[in-house]
Amino acid sequence: MHPRASVLAPFVLLVATTLPACDGDKATTGAAPTASASAAALPTTVAPPKPKTMPALIVDSLGPYIGQIRVDMKQENWPEKLTAAVKDLPIEGKQVTLIAEKKARTPHVAAVVAELGRAGAPTILLKTDGRDDVPKELVVTPPDKVSNPPGCSVSVMVLKDLSTAVWPFKGGLGKKQRKGFAGPDLSNTGDAIKKDLAICDSSFAFFSADDTISWEMAYNLAGTLKVVDEKSDKGKKIETLVLLAESPVAGRPVTLKK
Repeated sequence: MHPRASVLAPFVLLVATTLPACDGDKATTGAAPTASASAAALPTTVAPPKPKTMPALIVDSLGPYIGQIRVDMKQENWPEKLTAAVKDLPIEGKQVTLIAEKKARTPHVAAVVAELGRAGAPTILLKTDGRDDVPKELVVTPPDKVSNPPGCSVSVMVLKDLSTAVWPFKGGLGKKQRKGFAGPDLSNTGDAIKKDLAICDSSFAFFSADDTISWEMAYNLAGTLKVVDEKSDKGKKIETLVLLAESPVAGRPVTLKK
């Protein structure tokens, strides 16, 4: 053996025998934290603060978007989720603005309007990019703010086959217009609305659409009703335009579900 190697051999042996002890020390001092310590380190969930100003309220093709809360309308508990999202809004008994995109589903828009009414909104300013010949915004009243309207009040809706129906609130014989080339025949429907408005002394009107119909078509029908009313020979008559919470059955009495 080389003389120098004989000198280093004991030293190498000493290091080799002491290394496991060092690793053991590390394992002891670096022990994993206890369960209670880990739990204490987790951040505490804090409920978001109530908004002081009205956030954006939108209904798009995916459903309602209340401020930063998306309500999944495919879940069975969506009514509770929608109520929870709306209840903390600073409505304060004032009109609320709701943006409803054209491809939104009609029952989703109707559900948000009804919920805003229950939360205290007397009216909702609905903004939708509809046809060029109808207003870009309409003021609608939630159904819970209406009681005992005249039975002759005009009710209109878009049916599943894109035809339209016009009939009195109390039910009875109505007028049905077949669909046009690209959707509801709003021209002939407008003529039917004009005739019914002329024979009814009511400031109320009601509108809806089949649950399968996109919001754009329901909105265009309501806009047509308002345009016809404003152009009436007797002047503007409709002061309360109601978006029904549920799709009615054309020709039958309308139910104001609160």
